[in-house]
Amino acid sequence: SINKFAPIIRTTNSAVDVANVLGIGAFDLQRTLENDPEFLDTEGEHVHDQSVTSIGIELDQKTHGAVDLGLYNAWLDVLLREKGADLFRMKGVLAVKGIEDKYAFHAVHMIYKGYFMDPWAHEAPVT
Repeated sequence: SINKFAPIIRTTNSAVDVANVLGIGAFDLQRTLENDPEFLDTEGEHVHDQSVTSIGIELDQKTHGAVDLGLYNAWLDVLLREKGADLFRMKGVLAVKGIEDKYAFHAVHMIYKGYFMDPWAHEAPVT
């Protein structure tokens, strides 16, 4: 269930004043133990779903070049259509061929958002 003590903050693109999320005393161990007496039991049952895995990919642009956004979108369309229900979360930053700005993306299942951000500046572009 949803945490009944957590306030709902309406936002666009996660634009939230940091004062709303840091230093607010949201976690209270005593309250947590009242709701879940086994919270600190490290010997208790703790099972991970072995079918859930993760991968990370990092490519140096100097070696591999920037991403062709058209090819990336074509691949992504197939991936989300065929495997979207199995993708819990996907996020990253791409160096796009012919574009100086970073391309950031985030997806949960088949819901995808990609957008251009600030330029790579002095950083070496990495995908």
